[in-house]
Amino acid sequence: MIYPVTNRAPEPQKKSFKDKHVVARPEQEWITVEGTHEALVDQATFDTVQQRIQVKQPVLALNPENKLQGLLFCGGCNTRMAFSAPSGRQTCGRYCCSKHRRYGGKECSSHYITVKQINAVLLEDIQHHASLAAEDKEKYIAYLMQLSEKEWIGEKAAYTKEAEQCQRRISELDILLKRLYEDNVFGRISDERFASMSADYEAESRNLKDRYNEIQAMIASYARQSREAKEFASLVEQYTNITELTEELLHTLIEKIVVHEKEVIDGETVMRIDIYYRFIGKVGSEDGETLKATKSRRASIPLAPGA
Repeated sequence: MIYPVTNRAPEPQKKSFKDKHVVARPEQEWITVEGTHEALVDQATFDTVQQRIQVKQPVLALNPENKLQGLLFCGGCNTRMAFSAPSGRQTCGRYCCSKHRRYGGKECSSHYITVKQINAVLLEDIQHHASLAAEDKEKYIAYLMQLSEKEWIGEKAAYTKEAEQCQRRISELDILLKRLYEDNVFGRISDERFASMSADYEAESRNLKDRYNEIQAMIASYARQSREAKEFASLVEQYTNITELTEELLHTLIEKIVVHEKEVIDGETVMRIDIYYRFIGKVGSEDGETLKATKSRRASIPLAPGA
């Protein structure tokens, strides 16, 4: 495997000097060094390929309509939705919850969505974003940033507070470990007691440090929102005049699609669909307005991208 601009070196470890077997380190302990060699492909292409590799690939020739393989997720159980094309019917197929398909109604509901329905929703939503980017890219980028900032404002304060609490507790644990060591040296606590308490403190400290790093990564990801919004705007404006969806287009623009259970709103049965685009994630309208797909086989069920 070729990494574009990153070198990750998981230094091997052994349980003890007596045991010669090498134990793999967790990925969070790997040493990551950026910019070690010239990139052969851009980061976006590399990430897309890695995402596709992780998905089990059935032979597309047998399922030409299964262009969304690996992208659709059930909103109830968060598992991938499975594609099926009933033989002898005038239909392009449908996607249903794989957990319900395997284990029945005890695990998840039997909701599904047809290929025609989901394609209509995706095509209309992509055309909408592409037209906005083509008309005024700077205004569209500002719009994306405004939406992401609106969502982030509520989370930023909580994350900042949690990060401060983690740092404060880590400092307290360092002091406690020093005092515990002194108590053991001067015989105020036994070696067994010292080993037990120090192990607990060190385990808590490791967990707090991991959580603190996670929070810092999330805060840093928000700082990249501006650059990622520009990348998405440049990417999506290329598809202003599209009339049909291809597998390459879908996997270039979309990270995942979450299909929720049907619900009745104002006497109308609606199935909500959350579309998560690459670089920018889920983008809904600020006023909650939904886009409905064209009528399909189940004409009584209008579909809407998540607002």
